[in-house]
Amino acid sequence: MLVRQRTYLIALCCALLSVQGLKAQIRSGTATGAVVDPSGAAVPDAEVTIKNIGTNISNSTRTSSDGLYTLPYLETGTYSISITKSGFEPFQVNGVHIESSQSVRVDASLRLGSTGVKLEVSASAEQLQTDSSTVSGATSSQVIDSIPNVTQNPLYYAGLQNGVQPRNNTSSSTSVGSFGIGVAGRAQFSAFGVNGGRAFENDIQLDGLPIMGGGFNEAAILPNTEGLQEVRVINNNFTAEYGHGQSVISLSTKSGTNQYHGEGTYLLRNEALNANTNSNNANGLSRSAFKVNQFGGAVSGPIIKDKLFFFSSYHYLRFNQGQYNL
Repeated sequence: MLVRQRTYLIALCCALLSVQGLKAQIRSGTATGAVVDPSGAAVPDAEVTIKNIGTNISNSTRTSSDGLYTLPYLETGTYSISITKSGFEPFQVNGVHIESSQSVRVDASLRLGSTGVKLEVSASAEQLQTDSSTVSGATSSQVIDSIPNVTQNPLYYAGLQNGVQPRNNTSSSTSVGSFGIGVAGRAQFSAFGVNGGRAFENDIQLDGLPIMGGGFNEAAILPNTEGLQEVRVINNNFTAEYGHGQSVISLSTKSGTNQYHGEGTYLLRNEALNANTNSNNANGLSRSAFKVNQFGGAVSGPIIKDKLFFFSSYHYLRFNQGQYNL
């Protein structure tokens, strides 16, 4: 029995250590660009290296005969891109932010000189997507962590984008379906129309995988808000990996970096803080019991620095609502 347990442990460790070598297309962005010399001629066979600032993980490629490069399957984050070629000064651009489903162009003009001198530039705060006709908008984790969300609906953040219109029932915050529990609750959370389309006609994805249920085409899985990295709405000119709807609502979850991070949340709702309903007032009834306690948290960091990382989040809901029998 002891030998068998050790065998399982070794197999588990090997599986964890191999995770970094797996590269998938889900929740990924792309960096692309052209490399030219001072005369504007293409520079072929230049080495292009992109490094994730948060994890120090690097990926490399070389420019084509036309001086072009593409680095796909990049996780959401902030990157530096360095370009080297014999006979030219090294070039590096810092602060390139890449979101999921986004193609960012970073062109470079190399200067003649030795490798002892390096040209460093800082990327602009906003990178324009000029290599794709896809129309999309995203709500970042900074916004998700900052604005109120009384029902903790992860799809609520899609409503912050242009052309996204929620149904009236999504604004309900006291009904049984206001907490995303069961098919009816998840359908209430998912009732968004995009660009004039009806609700429940959207493709909803979590980390690149469709998660619609078979009843209302609602989200069958609802990640907690503590684990959300981004909520993106792709509403026009989808690329090949998307489809199945009027638009695509893409949810991306967070991942770990070389720094430890943690957060804790607590949301309290109580009938003492609520106004009475019109129906209760008309019948001379006081406010019924309504108590909501929600606890949440997240923690992330390195397991093996620069190689293996972890992220975990948790959310707990306790709900009690009284009813009158009229």
